[in-house]
Amino acid sequence: MKNRIRYLIERAPLPAAGALWAAAAGLVVAFLWHWKGMILWDLGVLFLCCLDYGLSVRGKEIQAQRRSPRHLLQGASQEIEIVLGNWTDLPKNLKVRDQTPLGWEAAPVLKSRVPARSERVLRYPVTPPERGVYGFGDLDLRVEGPLRLIQRPIPVPASEEIRVLPCLQTLRYPDLIAYRRRARHWGLRQIKWREKGREFESLREYMEGDDLRHIHWKASARLDRPIVQEYQPEKNQIVIIAVDAGRLMGAVSEGKKKLDHALEASAHLAHAALAGGDQVGFLAFAEQVLLFIPPKKTHGQLQVILEGTVSLRTALVEPRYEEAFLWLRSQVRRRSLVVIFTDLMDEVASDNLLEAVALLRPRHLPLCMAIRDSEWDDLMSRPPTTAMDVYERSVLQETIRQRRKAIGKLQQKGAIAMDLPPSQLSSNAMERYLDVKRRGLL
Repeated sequence: MKNRIRYLIERAPLPAAGALWAAAAGLVVAFLWHWKGMILWDLGVLFLCCLDYGLSVRGKEIQAQRRSPRHLLQGASQEIEIVLGNWTDLPKNLKVRDQTPLGWEAAPVLKSRVPARSERVLRYPVTPPERGVYGFGDLDLRVEGPLRLIQRPIPVPASEEIRVLPCLQTLRYPDLIAYRRRARHWGLRQIKWREKGREFESLREYMEGDDLRHIHWKASARLDRPIVQEYQPEKNQIVIIAVDAGRLMGAVSEGKKKLDHALEASAHLAHAALAGGDQVGFLAFAEQVLLFIPPKKTHGQLQVILEGTVSLRTALVEPRYEEAFLWLRSQVRRRSLVVIFTDLMDEVASDNLLEAVALLRPRHLPLCMAIRDSEWDDLMSRPPTTAMDVYERSVLQETIRQRRKAIGKLQQKGAIAMDLPPSQLSSNAMERYLDVKRRGLL
């Protein structure tokens, strides 16, 4: 019964501006010819409204369709297109409203006068607040009749699912080749490559400080100036990105959860590693392994990682590093760079990570990226003015001291460890990856 009532309400016609003005004119008629004249006037208006409703549309003469990107990006404003088609012989006034997913900002009512036998494209912006899979509803379309008295509703089935991926900003160094070109443009001398295990890349003119052993004598004699050989890092190495999805990664910093910052940095790093010819795998864990994508270097591997992490959420549990890393060792036996995105809040969490990192060595090279709150830096730089500020500052100083101590212990275990705010996460992950490649640590 409720569904039937809702069905009738959704399809009930609405009066247009012309019908409202005609009804208001009935008051003037009632003043001049009393109530009998007003009844006749209202009956006439009702007849014209019914006629307008019947003449509004026939069949599928009015059409509407949603056109949206294949994927949307979290926190980025993007446009959704609504295509209105009028295949009648007269222009039509149309109103349409989209049904956005629950929790998103409601879509505006779009209005347009569509000429006869033509289409018109309307647009409205959306900004997805979170990653995940969301569903758009049907389109609510209303057509104004030729007499402009009635708006006739037309249900347009348009339900569809859409995926919201992490927002990928432009990288400072999108790949290894771009990094070296940028360094050369600035006049920076690259760190000397080890010859063993290096692949030849190109020839260039000699620069002060280059290793004399890299001079290409035949090319130098042919061009009558010193030419040196450039070597690039070995390709087809393995990079495993391990993301902690425990309770601490659910904290919000810079407007996003730490897990979202970690996934954005992971996508940047995966893009760079794949562009450099390396294999990239992905591991997400909390109290157990939540997601594992085996390392590959195919063109679609980045898309596989993005699709796999769409529905990844934090869990209100402590991460079990040992179980995750033991499982990783059983799946990836070849030496690899394991980039770990996590957070360290207390000594218990850092001790668990320290013990687990020892399981990765010496087969793998761990790179631990701890994500700290960027608000801490603002609080430490602001002088205290009240007793509460002094108390908060002292507690924060102790927390930072414990984190630095944990980072130092990780470095003693043979891992590369850093404690960074979210804004510096992607760039520093890239820098450390490039540094590992340059130094031949894999």
